[in-house]
Amino acid sequence: MQHVMEQFAEKIRECYRDPLDPIATQFMFRRPPTVGELQRPPQVLLLGNHSSGKSTFVNHLLGAGVQKTGVAPTDDGFTIVTYGQVSTDRDGPTVVSNPDLPYEGLRHFGDQLVSHVRLKLRPAELLRTVTLIDSPGMIDEAKSEDGRGYDFPGVVRWFAERADLVMVFFDPDKPGTTGETLRVFKESLAGIEHKLLIILNKVDQFDNLHDFARAYGALCWNLGKVVQRKDLPMIYNTFVPREGKPKSRLPMDDFEKAREDLIEEIRRIPTRRMDNQITQLQAFAERLRLHALVLDAAASRFRMLRARWRSILFLLFAALTGGAVFSGLIIALPAVAVAALAAVALVELVTLPGAKRRIVGRLDEIFEKLHDRELLVRDRAEDLRAMWDEVHPHAREVAEKRGLQSFKKMRWADRTVLDELLQQDIPKLRSNLYDALRGGPAEDAPPRDDRPAA
Repeated sequence: MQHVMEQFAEKIRECYRDPLDPIATQFMFRRPPTVGELQRPPQVLLLGNHSSGKSTFVNHLLGAGVQKTGVAPTDDGFTIVTYGQVSTDRDGPTVVSNPDLPYEGLRHFGDQLVSHVRLKLRPAELLRTVTLIDSPGMIDEAKSEDGRGYDFPGVVRWFAERADLVMVFFDPDKPGTTGETLRVFKESLAGIEHKLLIILNKVDQFDNLHDFARAYGALCWNLGKVVQRKDLPMIYNTFVPREGKPKSRLPMDDFEKAREDLIEEIRRIPTRRMDNQITQLQAFAERLRLHALVLDAAASRFRMLRARWRSILFLLFAALTGGAVFSGLIIALPAVAVAALAAVALVELVTLPGAKRRIVGRLDEIFEKLHDRELLVRDRAEDLRAMWDEVHPHAREVAEKRGLQSFKKMRWADRTVLDELLQQDIPKLRSNLYDALRGGPAEDAPPRDDRPAA
């Protein structure tokens, strides 16, 4: 199975190398995942309010006191716990500067974040197949003047996009009410609901079913305001047993089973990892296609407008020159040439920049026109518009800073390859993965050498 998974991983890497990376470079889209990110071990990101039991759960999984625990916040950083034959810790600058580790991208968030990153190597058996990422406990809204000092929702988004499972812990005292928790759900976890596991932890603290029902209801109410789904995800109600703690009056069998189910989900992550990478590939290709097609159409509008103005000026110059020669006013030709050059400069310096700003301001209109048929399909329209809302800010920034005149026309072969990748190759790759996981044939994974030459 390891050999089969590596075959799928190589095909995914090929898709990024060609055609996605060249098109992303041409239109200044975000870079594809690095080789280190694609080869990373399966990862679990643990989020939650402070004192919700994340670190205690990590220690329970590993059978050792790897993380500090306590009622008050005990850790204000991101801790990456992975396998190592000898227990050792490494600081953030060492972690993000190591090309063999998939965390170089964290440099983008600045030194303040890097100083809050730590890597722990531990010889726990579970860590041979899974890396655990513990996060700072979420608190009430952190204000800019005395907050964390870095983009916390952005960092959570970065880890969540690369994780194969995201576990969000809540406790009876704070069932989803902190400001950062609500913000993280809205800004960091949107679009990756398929990876989320929601946990109401510490249920052994309840004295009776009435208290449990109140906390569970409060959690559902808060989640309903931030989870963009018609129905709420499943909530795992559980606890971590600790020696010397008084036994709860509630029947605990179902809560025990919920904890075992959570652990089983973690053990299954190596098989989920490849499916997540295919999903990540599809999301990258879909957003790149939107970004490139809209910018290409905007650049085409600008090129046509510039060509039209140049044609008008050429005809005007030709008419003036011909009129001067016909009238015998040969001495007027230098003045005509100077006037023509002045007109060209006026168009290039005044008229065209204004036209370019107007075109950039109409990217929404261009998107609607390019996808008018797709937007008529009701179940597709909502997803497509949400995807464009995500892509639009970067597309506009690129168009404004680089300039529409700098984009070469997108080749038809590149469009065809992108469409085939999204409509044929990725669905077939996913289907073949499911066959392989069920013990079926894996040799018929989609070849890529039958594509049109890029």
